[in-house]
Amino acid sequence: AKADKNNKRGKIRMGTSKGYIPPTKPEWSKAKRAVSGFLRNRDSDSRANAIQKFGEAMNSRVAVESASFASAAGNVIALAQDIRKYGLEHGLVNFGRSDLIGKSSDEILQELLYQFTNDSASIEDSLAADSLSQALENLQIDSVEQLGSVDLDVLLKEMVISFVLISFDLNFDEKIGKGRTSSEKFEILDEMHSYIADELHASLHSTELEQIDLGNISAASIVQRTLKEAYDVCVRFYGEAHK
Repeated sequence: AKADKNNKRGKIRMGTSKGYIPPTKPEWSKAKRAVSGFLRNRDSDSRANAIQKFGEAMNSRVAVESASFASAAGNVIALAQDIRKYGLEHGLVNFGRSDLIGKSSDEILQELLYQFTNDSASIEDSLAADSLSQALENLQIDSVEQLGSVDLDVLLKEMVISFVLISFDLNFDEKIGKGRTSSEKFEILDEMHSYIADELHASLHSTELEQIDLGNISAASIVQRTLKEAYDVCVRFYGEAHK
């Protein structure tokens, strides 16, 4: 399945932002100023600068901010590979969910997503849950069997991009929405989503997950590495925009 680039990507679902305290470190102050500059000017330079500063800020805390997401996305990838190699029943047993054998496909998928994201117990878990749900929606995956046939590199890339976009929303939704109608806010967010997502789709390297035995290497570490690469792409965005 291919992601629809015109899809409305990365909208924060109700609950993700509840109780969220935006970071205040210097990198984030610079990112917020850059976003303010973009909101004033709405030109390509200020947009590129905002994306760059966002990438720098996320890079400064990527391991802490994304631990829940990396674990959850890693589990999705490992499950997909397990289903492909050995079948759904084996995959469920391997993940300690033999109780789901015989359940409907969509129920199995939802239960596993709840498990992988700790029932959205924290802001980080909720962010992970939203990112995985958005990625599966973008790829039109609505049954657990489909995980067994999806290109794992496409799945990894889509989950990472969804996490980046929703993280952008989480940190700047309030600033962008201040003094604007809901329609105006989402128009600006969609614009940022489009530029970030298109650049990440074009620039993220293939990991060749089909060739990797995830029984011998942590899938979560692969997700973290790809996420770090995604933020590096954002950091380079400003320079690329001027070529």
